[in-house]
Amino acid sequence: MIERNYNTEELPLDANLEKFAIPYSPEKFTREEKKYLKPFFTNVDKPIYASHNLPEEVTGALSSRYSRATKSLRRMFIDEYIKAIVEPESQKDWEKMKWSQKKRSLRTRDNFKEWIDHMNQTGGIDDVVNVQRGRDFFGKWLAEYGDDSIAEMGGVHLFIEGASNIAVNEIESKRIGLSPLEKSSRYVQFWEKRKDGQFQYVIPGELKGTPEEELFKDAMDRLFETYKGISDGYKEYIRETYPKAEDEEERPYDRAISAKRFDDIRDLLPFSTQTSVALHGNGRAFEDLINRMAAHPIGEVRWVGQQMHRELSKIVPSFVTRPASERGAEMQLYRTNMEVLREELAGKLKEKKKNRNSRWVKLDRFTKDPELEVLSAFLFKASTSLTLEEIKKQVSNWNEKKIKKAFDAIFAERNFGKDDPPRQEVRFRKVPRAFENAEFVYDVWGRAGDFRDLHRHRQMTQERQKFTTKWGYDLEDEVINSPFKEQITSALENAADAFKAISEKNPWVAQYLIPFAYLQHWYINATAREIYWISELRTGPQGREHYRQICQDIARQAIDAAPNLFSGIKIDWDSHPISRRESEKKIEKKLKELNS
Repeated sequence: MIERNYNTEELPLDANLEKFAIPYSPEKFTREEKKYLKPFFTNVDKPIYASHNLPEEVTGALSSRYSRATKSLRRMFIDEYIKAIVEPESQKDWEKMKWSQKKRSLRTRDNFKEWIDHMNQTGGIDDVVNVQRGRDFFGKWLAEYGDDSIAEMGGVHLFIEGASNIAVNEIESKRIGLSPLEKSSRYVQFWEKRKDGQFQYVIPGELKGTPEEELFKDAMDRLFETYKGISDGYKEYIRETYPKAEDEEERPYDRAISAKRFDDIRDLLPFSTQTSVALHGNGRAFEDLINRMAAHPIGEVRWVGQQMHRELSKIVPSFVTRPASERGAEMQLYRTNMEVLREELAGKLKEKKKNRNSRWVKLDRFTKDPELEVLSAFLFKASTSLTLEEIKKQVSNWNEKKIKKAFDAIFAERNFGKDDPPRQEVRFRKVPRAFENAEFVYDVWGRAGDFRDLHRHRQMTQERQKFTTKWGYDLEDEVINSPFKEQITSALENAADAFKAISEKNPWVAQYLIPFAYLQHWYINATAREIYWISELRTGPQGREHYRQICQDIARQAIDAAPNLFSGIKIDWDSHPISRRESEKKIEKKLKELNS
């Protein structure tokens, strides 16, 4: 349990947190490979590291690979970028190249090797240019003037490999100034064991050496063994349930079926599952993120924050100086103390034993006269003398027909002169910013895994209750009708039993046990503009069926509340059980066009 703490003499970032370290075996890079890695990464043997000296396009491309790759980012960098430069003769089209092209490739190789040798011998750019002058400027400016916006002018790429979904969820709760891209559980398998012979999950340091550790491990092993054991059979079951169409090619069909398999069985994965995430953020965002994590109630989160601070200190020390100060400690402990207060005050609430709302979504409240607010704000920019309140007063006298006509005109422009263009064509043309003047607050119940997907919409205000099993679990219809249902539900219920036992002692740590199938409860505060964006994006046929239903509910209730305001929203109301089917067909067609 967490307690108040006002002692800033012992800095949270200085704590010994090794028992909370994530399980990690350093990759085996050759001496030659390490030579090529060191100029670009802050370390070559730890699970958390930053990059530098790389073109933004290369870093962006590497980061994007996290979504569907099983390799580490440093290994991908060696295999896909470095080898192409230092071993040009190994390229598949080498023999077909003109001599001038070969000569250019060999010259590039020699120049690159010379540069690598220079970087390793001199320590890099820091010894060539006056980097210290810039660092002194940031330190002085922040100390004397406290202008935090200065730290937004510099950006850093940071990579985290092997942290639990609990830790990564905390990272992705940071909304402004940080862009995360995480390994997908929809397209990548998680049954492969680590080098130490264990499945890919984190054992919380709080449980190590306690009687609950074995209970935790048994529940996790059973989930992963079930996930692995049913995988091949479940894929064949899906093939039989949704056979290939006569006009469908085998390769895109197999990819779609494989995606459906992972989509359905991922509900077995718990929050202890290890994942990887690439982060790009400015200095101010990373400072705030470290402060969020440094005194968190969960040890792994604190450890990850500590390691992030260490790696960032190597390349942007002036950006992350304050978290390791008394001021930083105050900020970190303040967050924890606020959690203590929250739990104290919530203890006075009278909790009820009741089932969830029968629907996934319940519209709790919304802005009074949302159509008036939005339309008035839309007109404001074109006025030359009226206040917003004066415009609202005039618009409030418009009749229903005139208001509808105004919104119809807005959506006609969005449709770009077409009568009824499809969702996928229109959704990128965002409705005007004036739509942010109407807010809608929803209670949402959804599977834990789908909470993770929707949680990434950072423009909305979202806060959740602790992950729990109290609302029961939910599974796809195909799972319920499959011969694997009993195995799956048995593993889920076994995890729930372990959760109940451990949550009595530490409800924070017990969250690691929750499989993605279990329903969670959170609220969403979204503007009308955000509802357009999330509903039009997430109801597309390539989305998971469960979160598609949640977003359909969000849109449906918004339409009921403000029909004119949402008359232009483009929702796919249909069901698409094989979510990637049409997308894979399009991808295959594009690949053929590129290769022709």
